[in-house]
Amino acid sequence: MNANDIAPNLYEEWGLDRRDGERELLVLLESKDLSLEQQGQDIEDPRRAQLRIAASVLGSAAKRAEYDKACETGLRPTWGDLGQLGAIGQWSPRPQQQHAQSFQPGQPAGPGHQAHQEPRFAQTASPYGSPYSRNPFAPQHNPFPPAAANASMPAPQIQHPAPEISQRAGQDARIGMAILDLFFFSLISGSFGGALLSGGVDELSTFIGGVIILLLYVLGTECWLGASPAKLLMGYTVRDVDTKERLSLTQSAKRQWWRLVNIVPGPGTFASWVGAGVHTFTITEKNNRRGSHDEWANAEVVKKHPRK
Repeated sequence: MNANDIAPNLYEEWGLDRRDGERELLVLLESKDLSLEQQGQDIEDPRRAQLRIAASVLGSAAKRAEYDKACETGLRPTWGDLGQLGAIGQWSPRPQQQHAQSFQPGQPAGPGHQAHQEPRFAQTASPYGSPYSRNPFAPQHNPFPPAAANASMPAPQIQHPAPEISQRAGQDARIGMAILDLFFFSLISGSFGGALLSGGVDELSTFIGGVIILLLYVLGTECWLGASPAKLLMGYTVRDVDTKERLSLTQSAKRQWWRLVNIVPGPGTFASWVGAGVHTFTITEKNNRRGSHDEWANAEVVKKHPRK
């Protein structure tokens, strides 16, 4: 990767959604870099270097605003420009109109013999440039004052969200808590249903009572207590990713759809087991320990009192 190469649109290059916030973009770019690392690509690989530059720009609100503004005005910065923006928060992607004299043998140079060149961007010093890309015979200009001439330019730093993600429950913990919740619910519903039937209550009333218990256990505990009994027992809570508050009834219903369908005997039970399997296998490190049902409800399962 050369610092003078024109960089593609970062959103289009990495399949990013412009509506996402800086935090979401940073997590997505970091996960892509981690994926390349797991594929055996070295940290100096050009694609990984481009990912780090993109993360350093789009992961910061101020730097991202500068980049978006430049894109809206039609500027096409180089990788060197982006590297400088990500490293120090400043850049100068200014287009320069350049003209060169075009001579033909036996003809003097005149106003009509000027070759027009496309606008180019001012090149800025960047730690990502190759030393072989410079003209050794061109006059060298030091953009830094003597006092700072020996100061090294800091490399773009990616702010790792790992500490917060590490507070989320992993796949094994989620499976264990789901099994424990199933045991608790079966114990409660079985005792309640047995008591009603032994008391002479008809089957329809018993079924309605079971549905009420299911709704209270699945939705009630998550909305009012912050999590199911098993999660509370293990020290976890379910909350909104953005607001960090408890889920609304609608969010909880989205997240727990695969349990609620058990209300319908037969097909509902089958759909519940299929949904449980799908959601379980999506709770991975690559997905930041969130299942597909968590993403649908914009929720996360985290420690109740994560350490700062």
